[in-house]
Amino acid sequence: MKQSILIAAALLAGFIGGLLGARVEHARQRAHPDQVIRARSFELVDEAGRQLSYWGIDKRRDAVLAFGGQWDSKQHIERFGELTDPHNQGGVFGMVGGSPTLEFNGGDGTTRIRMNLSAFEKPLLWMGDETGKRLALGVEHTDTPSADDNNWYLRFAPDRAWIGMYVVREGGQQYVKGMLSVSTDKVKYP
Repeated sequence: MKQSILIAAALLAGFIGGLLGARVEHARQRAHPDQVIRARSFELVDEAGRQLSYWGIDKRRDAVLAFGGQWDSKQHIERFGELTDPHNQGGVFGMVGGSPTLEFNGGDGTTRIRMNLSAFEKPLLWMGDETGKRLALGVEHTDTPSADDNNWYLRFAPDRAWIGMYVVREGGQQYVKGMLSVSTDKVKYP
């Protein structure tokens, strides 16, 4: 009988000790949460399991926060697709081609608006339609791009009008000149 009481007391003490240890460990973890969470990607899905947003490395090897579920105006349906495929990305924020980029794409997967920095950290903004780039604003790089490129422009494609300023070097000094060009020649619409 004495031995049964000792065994029961030992079991009870072990149980109580386990409960107290678990509570202390739980309180310690709440007070000091993990400082780093590591993952290859994060996904946001809807109730049907369709991917709405993706944060990770896409198939171009770019680090992106991409959004999907685009409306396809030609087929009159909402398109869902794997957001690691750049063609399915409706909106993208990230490092695209090594440059910080914000991009909006049409339902057909073509880029409609892109804002990014050039390789020399000069800002670029362009807009387009299903045929390609139609309007560009930013720095016009020379044939041999460099950090010294300071020719700013607003250009309408397919190369019909420009307005801007460019740098001229004369006698060891730099000057800025303005430029306006409008072509009245007809070109076939793309």
